[in-house]
Amino acid sequence: MRQDAEHINNDSEEDISFLTTIEVAELLRVHQRTVQRWISSNNLKATKVGPRIWRIRKKDLDEFLQRNNSRKQAE
Repeated sequence: MRQDAEHINNDSEEDISFLTTIEVAELLRVHQRTVQRWISSNNLKATKVGPRIWRIRKKDLDEFLQRNNSRKQAE
């Protein structure tokens, strides 16, 4: 149990900070529905916290952006 607590304490704030679909949409200047489609298609990892409520970890958003940026550069 102590190791688990140490692991949690060692995580950076960025790893545990969450964004709403609206916040992600505003950051990326896309419609909220676009963000929801990315989640539905498993392109963007998210945690469901209610019937239609999702939260996206900042770390997962960064990884999503890196993957998509790599694809565009390859084209």
